[in-house]
Amino acid sequence: MLFRDYGYRILPSFSQMFWLGPPVDTLDCMMRVGVPDTYDPSWQVGHWRAESHGLSRSSMFPDERRVVPSDVRIMAASEMLMDAQRLASEKTKVYETLFVYGAHPIGGQRIILDLELDMDVPDEITVSVDIDSYIWVTSDFCPALNLGIYLAPVIDHQAPIHKHNHIYVDILIPQSAEDQGPDGTERKEWWTKSVPLSSIPHVPFGMLSTVNHASNLLLFFPRMIHNRTNSSLKATRIPLDVIDLFWNEVVLPSISQEAPNSSLPYVDTTVHEIRYKSRKGGFGQFGSQRPKAIPIPKATFERIQRSMRTRIKDQAMLAPYGSFFFVLEGKGIKLWTKDGQDDRYDTPYEALKKNFTNLDWDYMMDRKHGELYLDVGISFNPTGQFVGLWRLDALKASFQKGGFRKGVTHHTNTLGRYGGIQAEMLLANARSSQICFRSAYQLCYEAIRPNNNQPRCISDRDAYHLTDGYLKECQWMHEIYSGGASKRAYGCRDEYRMSGQAALKVLPHLKEQAEAFMKSKPILWIPSNIWFGLMDARLEGLRHAQKSLKAHKPLNYGIQTSILCHLLRSLTSTPIVMDAHLRQSLQSLDVKRICDHDGMLFLYDMEEKIIKEDNAQIHKIMGANIKSRPKSLAFQNSTTISPDWPIGPQPSWKDVVQMIQDNPQLLMRPWVYNPIWDPGDLDVGMLFIQFTREFWLQLGGAQTTNEFMDAITMNPRICDDLQEAMACWSLDRVNEWIISIKFQACSAGLEGDKPGRPHLSFVQRRTTFFPDKDSTPPQSSKWKIYWTEGYIAHYHQMCSELPEPQLQHLHNRLDILFANLQCLPDSNKPTAKSPGSTWTLASGEDSIKIVTNPCFYRIQKIGGRKRTTKRPAVIKRPQDFRLTIMSLQGRDSRRNKPEQRRAQADRRSTKSKKARKPPTRHIKV
Repeated sequence: MLFRDYGYRILPSFSQMFWLGPPVDTLDCMMRVGVPDTYDPSWQVGHWRAESHGLSRSSMFPDERRVVPSDVRIMAASEMLMDAQRLASEKTKVYETLFVYGAHPIGGQRIILDLELDMDVPDEITVSVDIDSYIWVTSDFCPALNLGIYLAPVIDHQAPIHKHNHIYVDILIPQSAEDQGPDGTERKEWWTKSVPLSSIPHVPFGMLSTVNHASNLLLFFPRMIHNRTNSSLKATRIPLDVIDLFWNEVVLPSISQEAPNSSLPYVDTTVHEIRYKSRKGGFGQFGSQRPKAIPIPKATFERIQRSMRTRIKDQAMLAPYGSFFFVLEGKGIKLWTKDGQDDRYDTPYEALKKNFTNLDWDYMMDRKHGELYLDVGISFNPTGQFVGLWRLDALKASFQKGGFRKGVTHHTNTLGRYGGIQAEMLLANARSSQICFRSAYQLCYEAIRPNNNQPRCISDRDAYHLTDGYLKECQWMHEIYSGGASKRAYGCRDEYRMSGQAALKVLPHLKEQAEAFMKSKPILWIPSNIWFGLMDARLEGLRHAQKSLKAHKPLNYGIQTSILCHLLRSLTSTPIVMDAHLRQSLQSLDVKRICDHDGMLFLYDMEEKIIKEDNAQIHKIMGANIKSRPKSLAFQNSTTISPDWPIGPQPSWKDVVQMIQDNPQLLMRPWVYNPIWDPGDLDVGMLFIQFTREFWLQLGGAQTTNEFMDAITMNPRICDDLQEAMACWSLDRVNEWIISIKFQACSAGLEGDKPGRPHLSFVQRRTTFFPDKDSTPPQSSKWKIYWTEGYIAHYHQMCSELPEPQLQHLHNRLDILFANLQCLPDSNKPTAKSPGSTWTLASGEDSIKIVTNPCFYRIQKIGGRKRTTKRPAVIKRPQDFRLTIMSLQGRDSRRNKPEQRRAQADRRSTKSKKARKPPTRHIKV
């Protein structure tokens, strides 16, 4: 059993992380100015890269020559956005070239992003102070009012504190065998160790809720501390059977013993009963809902705690649950305490006490009962529409001056010089100042922050296959960046986790400290529309780049997809790199150097540095459907190949199918519009234009290229005349607008040896796209919209109004148009039993099936089938192999031949075998 008693214990002072005296110099560790008075943030970017500079390196050897670099261009974010908008209508791939690969579309110069050029100073910066969260570590929990206790363990996917919250407790380490000695009296000293709360097994135990807020009460079991199997990580999520035992043997009996008689009918005796009742109504899964919490008064809960400890002490099998302690955790309360709730109270702490009356704050503040931690936050908010970004060089100097560790640096959107820092305080300073942790970050993250603070990660597999989930996530982010977020103000925030005593000491003086800190210019202010415009342009460039990769499918498509997804996730958070191939690729790109040099992570020369081909592990991660490469065509007579006959005048049908799949442009004649195809009837032409327009607009964004999106952006109607409509079905246009295609050959109208079922000609396929009114599709059919509101509804209305001669004329003119189309989707007509299909994918692939018109094939006829040559046998025949074995053994192969009996085959029919046999006639002698 892994969750057993490992001998760890706690002392009465286990929760004391700081010295027991009053806090010392706490304010001197907060928002310290670390840069000199001559600090100029504009010189973060070396302007010599864009200006002329001399080559002289020594006064002894002067060199008056000067160099002006021509391959580098320093640009502001606003300048990049203006160039992108100006060039988008003239050039393709502008956004991915500018914002992903960091090259200017005109000239190809390498871009260095300098956000200092976009700097703008707000008229006023407002400083506000609040308390964002509280954590109380105690062995005896004492609420001010009632407490809700869960009647069964809460089943979650992970432990409540699954990340390090920078709070430690002292755990008494058991003595080793050498320390104990043979008689157990060798050494008397004991050692304690500071262990993070996130490393101790724990479960949710109860909750304290008011109208304003709900806080969680967690129960910790320090005796169970151990590592996971074959891992250095701690096991903190307790198995269900282990925690069920604790509830059945300890919690529920203690509640039944101490609860008033009026509450006993509502308290079950086993966890099984509670889970049975916690099901959803109807056919819900067993235990599929959160268990019920029963309210317990303050005095009753004190008796329940004593009863729980007594039961654990009296039973040896319950020893792993001993030495338990409680942690109360409350988050997201900044709006209830900000500036004393808009100066209604003197300090944020007074607002905290008045708004959360279910807790005895004076009792919790007394360090004899445990350690109370408060997150004190200072927000810097501008007036007007601005976004604030921490300057990392000034922020790092402030952290170092305040006595904090190096910590973790978070680069916002892969920017080299702007972001946030999280760091713990050095142990020597933390014990005296009673500050344990500091976190500085930008509030622009709130524009897209999920409620549970868990960023939604777009998987590499979704991007690899361009799924609807990937496109929807990109669309939602685009709507946020281009919507209300660009018209709001987002400042910066600085948070400190400290003891309650330290918070009381510094709260009255934080605004003065913040104003002095702002004089060192630690924050860059830029207009909100420029910042979110940059984020939106980066998002648009990444989406375009992913579609371009999908269309070309390079050999390292999986690796490039992982890099693009890493940049996409970096828009909203600092992603953790888990996959080995992505980690290796980022190392090859030298990310830190690029971010520092270019101001942002651009993929300027990515293809030269990363691995050239995906391996089997990457294919498995991406869910790629890897098939063998198509074999090269081997024609019967290469002398017959000419520009007029690319694969010969009479190729086999197999060669035609293979050529259409691999290189249809080589086999098919170019499509050229002929004016004689014009029906001369405006209604017929408009009907065909409507069909083309609606059919193309039905395609999902996962299957269309950037060129198609640009085309419908410039002209949402796609085509305005008949020539444009017919050109939409040309081979070149289909290749340009669809990402992945599987072209199919058609044998209709061709002469020669055509195996298989006959194919429909393009004239015959007209009835698929313009069906009769009688064949109504089912409700689930993809054709249904066309029948009710689309071009088919318009077609049926025209048919009902036209006399028979004009109706025949309409069909004849449509037949001429379809006969001269080069490509069509492989659509299926709906029937009473089948919903049919409009755009279909090839079996087992993500490629759209497109049928080609055989009228454009550059062949005379289909030749005869090739006579396949029998492949040589891999192994010998059994008779020959037997002779070889017998020769090796020195035996005569002519002797001891195995008997070969071959049963005579009865070749009669079943009827003959079962026919009645007449009786044998006896002959008289």
